[in-house]
Amino acid sequence: MTILIIEDEQEAAHRLRMFLTRYEAEKQEPVRVLSVIDSVEDTVQWFRTNTSPENKPDLVLMDIHLSDGLSFEIFRHVEVNVPIIFTTAYNEYALHAFNVHSIAYLLKPFGYAEFEAALKKLAAQKVMFASGYETSNNEALQGIQHFQETLREVGTAIKEQQKRFKTRFLLNVGETIVIVRTADISYIHAEGKIVTIMLENGRKYIADNTLDELETLLNPEEFFRISRKFLLRAESIAGIEPYFNGRLTLKLIPAFSEEVLVSRERVKDFRSWLESA
Repeated sequence: MTILIIEDEQEAAHRLRMFLTRYEAEKQEPVRVLSVIDSVEDTVQWFRTNTSPENKPDLVLMDIHLSDGLSFEIFRHVEVNVPIIFTTAYNEYALHAFNVHSIAYLLKPFGYAEFEAALKKLAAQKVMFASGYETSNNEALQGIQHFQETLREVGTAIKEQQKRFKTRFLLNVGETIVIVRTADISYIHAEGKIVTIMLENGRKYIADNTLDELETLLNPEEFFRISRKFLLRAESIAGIEPYFNGRLTLKLIPAFSEEVLVSRERVKDFRSWLESA
């Protein structure tokens, strides 16, 4: 199976590669990644120059927010006649995604089980994406049923994701237990293995979870991971200024003692998130 990855975040692309490596080992099915592309422009160029059959991917793993725009722009410039699994932190593009050859819509952060299920669906639906055949009435019906089934799955995934978001944490402080509401959290900072939760009122608590774990427990519509060290709420941002190398520097409430930077690969998604937060 040949895969094309279209993803502008290095960590997300690395995670996809890890999932593919695990899938290859468990299923004993060879997997080859043709390329990892981070922009609309480069993706369009890739499809225009890689037209030979041996370079045609069996599957495209595609993020929606890329470094230079939404991935849907790709389909305005080139024809992509291969199945696509969309991977994104945003659920509002689900209907748009199924106007193209989408077989699954995975909401970040998703785990290996969801990823594997999407690949199983690829095996079941690959006939639908074979090029050069005429669609019969039966195949058209199957396509409609597949579309409806996938939309139901997206709705279920959104509901399950919303259910698992934390609304409060129980934190051990000395010999007492403190209840911290997520609505009161301003930002969360990691320094080595120590993760500090900063509340709007200026109080600090040491978290029992890692920053990676907290990212999956908090609603991505309310909290955004701007770097390896910071997870924050939109209301905590008092100011934004450009920084060199395409990054941004933030002023936070309560004030943080050091420089707070949005990493370059997250700036695009950060802007989109902030506009909709």
